[in-house]
Amino acid sequence: MISIISGKYKSIKLYDSKDLSVRPTQAKVRKSVFQILEPLTGLSVLDLYAGIGTLGLEAISRGASKATFVEQNHRVFKVLQKNIRLLSDEKCASYLMDAIFFLSRSKNKYFDLIFADPPYAQISYEIIQSKILNTLKPGGIFCMEMHKENIDEPVERIKYYGNTQVVFWRAEA
Repeated sequence: MISIISGKYKSIKLYDSKDLSVRPTQAKVRKSVFQILEPLTGLSVLDLYAGIGTLGLEAISRGASKATFVEQNHRVFKVLQKNIRLLSDEKCASYLMDAIFFLSRSKNKYFDLIFADPPYAQISYEIIQSKILNTLKPGGIFCMEMHKENIDEPVERIKYYGNTQVVFWRAEA
């Protein structure tokens, strides 16, 4: 069972999806990522490839002011909406659509922190990183969970967890 690790909603258990394509971020990875990113107080968060909402909901629990979730799988999206309702939080917006399409259509939407956890090997870091540039606030952080691979451009930090890596990139202020 997946639950919120820390903050206002600590220990709340989230609904999970039976869809095998959904791979929620492991608790040890989430804990480490959020320790790197904190404090989150007042930040606006975008959770791309949101799945059941693990990253965005953890951010809300830890003080983010709002979270926007983007998930394209209809069945998984229904579970995501149930999890958002668990927190009974109007700070959340959710979109049933492809993440790249969302980014290309996002006009006048800016975020302090953008998470991306796409299905491994389906979309590259470079593609998503280039697409988030118009929605990430100056000084904002882009955080992508992915299978280990070389990143050929400067990043702020890369954290490794077995065969997984999380890449942290900060926009110019």
